[in-house]
Amino acid sequence: MRGLPGFYEKRKILFGAKTTPERMRQTGKLFMDAARYDDALEFFERCAAEDLARQIAQTAMKEGDTPLYMRAKKVLKEAVSEQEWNQLAAAAEKAGRPTMAYVAHLKAGHVEEAARLGQALKGLGAGEQAAAEGPAGQPDRK
Repeated sequence: MRGLPGFYEKRKILFGAKTTPERMRQTGKLFMDAARYDDALEFFERCAAEDLARQIAQTAMKEGDTPLYMRAKKVLKEAVSEQEWNQLAAAAEKAGRPTMAYVAHLKAGHVEEAARLGQALKGLGAGEQAAAEGPAGQPDRK
């Protein structure tokens, strides 16, 4: 299997005038298979890869990864429904990602639930909150 492209090769593929849609899709799939979903979505946004972007959205939903889900839906040019916000909030809480659940509750319009989580987050020290979300506030990719 071919390794992931480095920074300059990635940039050349993304912005090269001669890059084919198939090459864009294949490179995005490499990043997706390596669980580098944001990188993969950069490629999928520029080619016909709705099926792969949906797979990333499903993974984000399952993991309660609110920012990744929002990015995938943006690539798909779809709005996030209230039902999806509800599911995302529940998945984030179940996964122990209170900050992501907080954002999903806010987006769903659940002010009381967001306030509840906001109070819980205020009670956590900075170190505990960072540990709950993963390194640098990002979820761990398992």
